[in-house]
Amino acid sequence: MSHIENEEGKPEQQQAFISFYLSMPQQPSTTFRFFDRNDFYTLHGSDAVFVAKEFFKSMSVVKYYCSGSRKLETVSLSKLNFESFVRDLLLFHHYRVELYKSQTGSRNNSSWVLDSKASPGNLTEMEGLLFGNMELVEARGVISIKLSTETKLIVVGIAFGDTILRKLIITDFSDNDHFSNLQAVLVHLSPRECLLMKDNSPQQTRLRLVIERSGISITDCKSADFACKDIAQDLQRLLKFKSGETAHSVLPNEVDHKQSAGALASVIKYLELLSDETNFGQYHLLTFDLTQYVRLDGAAVRALGILPSTNDGSKSHSLLGLLNKCRTSPGQRLLGQWIKQPLINIHKIEERLNIVETFVNNTELRQALHEDHLRKIPDLQRLARKLQQKKATLQDCYKIYLFLNHLPAIQNQLESQEGKCMAVFRELYCCPFKDFEEDFVKFREMVETTLDMFMVENGEFFVRPDFDQDLKELYDQMNELEEQIQKTLPKVCIPFNFSISIIITLGETIFDDHVIYDLSHSHVAWSCVPQPHSYREEKALRNRKDFFTIDTKQNGVRFHNSLLRQLNAKYVAIRLDYEKQQKNVVDMIMDIAAGYSEPLLQMSDVIAHLDVLVAFSVLAVSAPVPYVRPQLLPKGSGIISLKQARHPCMELQENVSFIPNDVNFEQGKSIFHIITGPNMSGKSTYIRSVALNILMAQIGCFVPSEEARISVVDAVLARVGAEDRQLKGVSTFMAEMLETSSILKSVTSDSLIIIDELGRGTSTYDGFGLAWSVSEHVATKVGCYCLFATHFHELTALSGEVQGVNNLQVTALTSDDTLTMLYKVIPGVCDQSFGIQVAALAHFPNHVIEFAKKKVKEFEIFSIDSSEMKGKEDMEPHLKKQKILKEADEIMHNFVEAAQKTCSGSNCLSAFEELKNEIQNNNNIVIKKIISGEQD
Repeated sequence: MSHIENEEGKPEQQQAFISFYLSMPQQPSTTFRFFDRNDFYTLHGSDAVFVAKEFFKSMSVVKYYCSGSRKLETVSLSKLNFESFVRDLLLFHHYRVELYKSQTGSRNNSSWVLDSKASPGNLTEMEGLLFGNMELVEARGVISIKLSTETKLIVVGIAFGDTILRKLIITDFSDNDHFSNLQAVLVHLSPRECLLMKDNSPQQTRLRLVIERSGISITDCKSADFACKDIAQDLQRLLKFKSGETAHSVLPNEVDHKQSAGALASVIKYLELLSDETNFGQYHLLTFDLTQYVRLDGAAVRALGILPSTNDGSKSHSLLGLLNKCRTSPGQRLLGQWIKQPLINIHKIEERLNIVETFVNNTELRQALHEDHLRKIPDLQRLARKLQQKKATLQDCYKIYLFLNHLPAIQNQLESQEGKCMAVFRELYCCPFKDFEEDFVKFREMVETTLDMFMVENGEFFVRPDFDQDLKELYDQMNELEEQIQKTLPKVCIPFNFSISIIITLGETIFDDHVIYDLSHSHVAWSCVPQPHSYREEKALRNRKDFFTIDTKQNGVRFHNSLLRQLNAKYVAIRLDYEKQQKNVVDMIMDIAAGYSEPLLQMSDVIAHLDVLVAFSVLAVSAPVPYVRPQLLPKGSGIISLKQARHPCMELQENVSFIPNDVNFEQGKSIFHIITGPNMSGKSTYIRSVALNILMAQIGCFVPSEEARISVVDAVLARVGAEDRQLKGVSTFMAEMLETSSILKSVTSDSLIIIDELGRGTSTYDGFGLAWSVSEHVATKVGCYCLFATHFHELTALSGEVQGVNNLQVTALTSDDTLTMLYKVIPGVCDQSFGIQVAALAHFPNHVIEFAKKKVKEFEIFSIDSSEMKGKEDMEPHLKKQKILKEADEIMHNFVEAAQKTCSGSNCLSAFEELKNEIQNNNNIVIKKIISGEQD
């Protein structure tokens, strides 16, 4: 920013723009304002500085608009950079975007108006601009939350709007003060933006913290936006009803859904659904039932790597990336939904598994669908939306036509199969395919009748001239003029004896072997004589009144004459009339095609379902070790048994030979596993592997194990990892406690909990006390499936006090100060963490390692094992040490006195041995270490 440069435009225009820009209302810090300058875009002020630093990584791109002493930072973006940057702002960084256009079209005019805006949850106005040439794989939505204020019980009302899929979802439910159920709903629906009422009540403040921790942008709305008195009238216009239905009949009981009705009103207003008539009669209203799906909290999603993070370098680093073998965009969107909504209904899960098993066992069918048929299917959801908005083109209609022609091949492939899945194939796929073909018979005829298939082969999409009488007449006139021009062009060059290239073009600029043509010079004579003859030809044309030179190039001259120009003018006029009539006919076709959007959406759902299950089968057979079908048991069976379970993402890493392990849960015998072992030994990977196997099974996918018997779980809850949120004033330990508290308030006996290193963020004694208390509560009061990885080796004593608690250890070999991890989980307790050995592996300086060993020995003399804890639980740590030392002093004093009395006779040695054995039987750790020679 050390230099000042004027942006193109007159100084007075820059002054006018600066005055306008400074007069604009102050923008929120989360909003960027772009200005459309026709062929490029600009940002100004703090927005320009941000883009220079974050996008271009250089301040040299910052220029200035100047007005006297006032200077306005300016950065220009090309259209390509604009689209890329705005997509990044909206989809990854969750900013909002506003786009302004000049009312007069002048680049630096002071009359600018807001043309369009977008937010992370509402991309409607910029959807065509940002995703015109690419597919939007992930659906986006906005959620609204309204809390009850009438009773002490927290009642949460939810409304979710998705403008891509045209769905409105509502639900009401009771929740605790940690909003545990709400966190699960946020995971299931995955909104990008949340509408909240402006309110400073304690409930609303806690709610905001939950939303922010979930990484969702918050938009404040007025309380009037949540008024639901007109909701039935609004839904009457928006919803697509079946015969006999009304808004009142499909809207749930207002008494039971009072909060969600208000939230729904705010969503409709925020998305401006009523301002666009193309939305009328197109939306579906659904009620979300949280009990149908496995509850996943945000901590579990992060800990298990279910969704990819923004810095993932490989798709296989997340479960979604691993499973995504889909060939269609609707399939990828459905997979993203399924992975966040694992099923609880065992019959629905088995149905998916049956289909996947059929594809796994039938290689020919699987490969035909995955490698050939599915990859040819366009994004039917997006095409349906374009039809609804009447923004589709003839090319879009042709894509649907090609899909119709390809559909019978898919149908025949599925119908040719035999076995137990034939009835399911017929119900889920074959029958909908037949219905779809019947619905689109007229559509197929329309495309074949109206589209010029000869032009389609050249990549051009026009209406056949003989489809419309007016179009046919104009087309014939154009052909006649073209014939006249073809005959005239050679005659034009006869007086000069030029070697010419005759080209007839119109419309957009095109490239030929010799020259570029455009609309203004669509029919010209072109001399093909190289330099220096081209200048000689130009001189020959210069003094001829009936000839007009267009331009002179190195390889020739372009020119018109009077007759050619007259013919060209007539041709251009007729061609423009022809294009206008073409547009009228295309608009008529699009009006008819818009009626096919609903069955196209339904077919998109069918194709997506097929695509996801085929992807599951492809993954199952292509893994390093093939996946197996899990045996599912009803919820409450109390058994989870995985043989040789693997982590699906870890086993794909290069140069990794993954060590599989078993896990066995059985109600009443081994329901709570405490896992100990060295650092880096694989404890965290082990507990994650178990959780991922269970989630994959309840999604309907095969699992990375040799054998799997899984009782359906209703929740997967996690306390893994350590991170603070400094901007929110939440420390690492506080974040750990919040997540643990949320687990304890929402867990049931059919849940799976994975806990990794609970209590390490505070003092050893406090951490151990919390770990013991939480473990004992879960094991005795809840009785759910739990994997607890810890370095508190004293916690393993819980297995001797509580039935169902089991100890596991991850093995390692130590020799000559070396540590070799075996990554094998076996029964038992590992009483060391080998932290010093791990530090050595990290190449700590030798003197640091040696000093650490010395300090460890000093502390070990005061360590208290589980047997010595009895009777001393209520003491402070320093008092415990003092008592142990006092006991040791008394034992030694008594030993010396007894030795002096008994060692005076002939039986001195035998008496001394008896005394020695007597004190060895004392349970004092100091005496034990002195006798063993470890007193240093």
